[in-house]
Amino acid sequence: MGRRKWWIIAVIIWMTGIFCATQLPYFTGENTSKTIEKVVDTEHKSIDTPSADHGVIKVINFLIRKATHLTAFGILAFLLFKSLETTRFSYLLAWILTALYAMSDEYHQSFMPGRTATYKDVLIDACGALVVLSLIYLFRKKKRAY
Repeated sequence: MGRRKWWIIAVIIWMTGIFCATQLPYFTGENTSKTIEKVVDTEHKSIDTPSADHGVIKVINFLIRKATHLTAFGILAFLLFKSLETTRFSYLLAWILTALYAMSDEYHQSFMPGRTATYKDVLIDACGALVVLSLIYLFRKKKRAY
């Protein structure tokens, strides 16, 4: 139980971090787009090239935001798996719990000004969890083969 306790604490800390990030207005699509635009504009000025158009900024913003979803919920799935590792169906349980937390996070986000909740983000979160859990499974399977 000793090591498991630390994994559970890590899960709680990570979930708290996701919850807090959802509440912050800095992470709205509009705010991240403005930040990316400033960074891109500054970079273009420093190397004396024309600045990127709004379409490019929009694509970069989209990719960064969705990669963040994949990563954050992939990490959550990893932490949940480690805390449930000795449990039967640990992969499935970790995935289901991650998907449920993603749903609750989107629901929570729907109450935050400037934020929107979408089922697509839940799907991306669940995919991030599935990718990480699949990698863990494949890595362990390969390790057992040696």
